[in-house]
Amino acid sequence: MKKNGWAIGVLTAALLLVLGVASSYADDWAGKFLTEDTKGNAFTITLDADGMARGEKEGHVLNGSWSVDGASAVIKWTTGWTTKLSANGDGYDKSAFRPGVPIEDKGAKVIAAKKVN
Repeated sequence: MKKNGWAIGVLTAALLLVLGVASSYADDWAGKFLTEDTKGNAFTITLDADGMARGEKEGHVLNGSWSVDGASAVIKWTTGWTTKLSANGDGYDKSAFRPGVPIEDKGAKVIAAKKVN
């Protein structure tokens, strides 16, 4: 019985460590990003710490959710499009994926993005 208690304690500690690291990494992504859409129009993306995403381009408001995927933040918009923000040196790259296209494929266009807060 003591071995099981010890094992459960170790597993619980490991889970809390992983969740803590994932949470702090997610906090690194929360904020506002300035970029362009696939047509070159200004596009503002806001990632909230609670996993919600908002976007604005050409007067259109987008809503979605986001999560951390490796070294990237992946945004699933309610329109069906997916946006992937990836760290690139001191900046970020934004890739756009049409509905149904997996993020492992090449995006429709890769554009620089800047985090402003």
